[in-house]
Amino acid sequence: MASSRRSMANRPVDAVEAALKREAAKRGDTLKPIEIVKVALSAYLSFTFREDGDSASATLGVAESTDAAGLRRGTQSSIDRLLFNANYWRAAYESRIVEACARPENARACLDAVSVWTAHTLKLNTLSPDETVATFERFCPPFALNRRRGSHERARGGKGPLPDFKKAIEELARQGNEPEESLRNLQLVLQAMEAEAAAYESLAAEGSTPLVVLYDILPAWCLQNRIELVSGPWWDDCSVMGVIIDALYRRFTELGFSEAVCQYFLDSCHEALDAYHRDLSSEPSAFADLDIPPIIALVRQAREDCPNFETDGYGPALPPWLISKEQLIWNILVCALYGPASARPLLVDSPDLLSHQGYAGKTDVITELAQTSFLRYTADRIASQADQEFATFASLPADLRDSSIAYISSIHRKLDTLGYEVLPAGSCYPDRCVTAFTASEVECLAILEHRRWLRERQQAGWRYGPAKDVAHKRSPYLVPWEELPDRAKEWNRSAVRSIPSLLASVNLAVVK
Repeated sequence: MASSRRSMANRPVDAVEAALKREAAKRGDTLKPIEIVKVALSAYLSFTFREDGDSASATLGVAESTDAAGLRRGTQSSIDRLLFNANYWRAAYESRIVEACARPENARACLDAVSVWTAHTLKLNTLSPDETVATFERFCPPFALNRRRGSHERARGGKGPLPDFKKAIEELARQGNEPEESLRNLQLVLQAMEAEAAAYESLAAEGSTPLVVLYDILPAWCLQNRIELVSGPWWDDCSVMGVIIDALYRRFTELGFSEAVCQYFLDSCHEALDAYHRDLSSEPSAFADLDIPPIIALVRQAREDCPNFETDGYGPALPPWLISKEQLIWNILVCALYGPASARPLLVDSPDLLSHQGYAGKTDVITELAQTSFLRYTADRIASQADQEFATFASLPADLRDSSIAYISSIHRKLDTLGYEVLPAGSCYPDRCVTAFTASEVECLAILEHRRWLRERQQAGWRYGPAKDVAHKRSPYLVPWEELPDRAKEWNRSAVRSIPSLLASVNLAVVK
């Protein structure tokens, strides 16, 4: 049986798919979305452990922690602690603790001290959804020191990973079986941990919720790339991630979340996944040796400098893959706990693309839309058997090209009259998007467009004439809407009727 099961799973993604099918058949309606992530990671790690053998244990030698060994094997309990981020300090500082110690047994003692939740099992399958969220908020992010005693005892040192680590160092010094240099290095590690804990305490002191604080910390963790929660190899396996995302989408649908919310979650996840794998670099992170507090400061500054970072990225100060990886992890981990409505925005162009504030530097997109609109306008004139002087957008005189671009730049103002706005496709729930206008809306927009065009042409020196004469700037359509020929009215109606599809061609949407 074992050999036949192995032959069915020749790749990690096969093992993940098989495990999810078995768990869904076994658990049915009781399966929580976060357990889908757990089952998938367990299957992935178990498969890679069988494939790679036990050679990975040499990475940290005999001083490897219980959690690290369990994660290599894909044990359920270690993955529970991973998803709750319960032993964060162990994950973030294991390699440095091992490197600081001269004796493996002393390194193990220190690792046990910072792994306070190894002996206290956190079982996802025994917790209700509310209890699961509460447990997650207790540990992730690691507020203060994860102390397990009340504030009245903190003056005596409390109990938790950092106080226990300090006591372990003191015990090593008392025993005298570690060199002075090793003890000094361990003290430096403790100081780095305490500085990081202070940074988390300051974030919590701002009155933010755990999710808001995680929003600040997650990109810093991704840049430092030390804890398994963000550095696990599964994030780099596109096929495995795709299976997890699709499984969560199906489960959310089964649980009764609206179709629009589920689809938005699915689109957000897949676009973040695609962007991350497109931008991912195999080069070592330049931030790996930095501590968390200065990285948090860098991220906050980048967000201040790039207010549209959710859709445009963090700019040149940080790696291009950061925003997509951060969003991918958030959309899978947080949405699995809090529901699909927690998904982060899609990675698309800035929402002010067509506004006058955002026009600078965006003329390439504006021109692209103007060219597309000109092709539609040309088709309408041919269909109505009207003369067409210019075959292509490039052949238009500069004056008329500018007029086409002015039309595109005016779209957001006309839509604002109806209470609509232009946003990136996918930056809001699909049920807010408008794919077609009503007949009365088309008529209103067409009249507004003609009035705008009339003012623009008059300001450019055009005047009424019985026939169109570009050289002398004459046009028979420089009249009020009521006097406009029917076929010219229909050109305007056709133009505004096509606005949703026109904007969709550059990943924008008309939104209620």
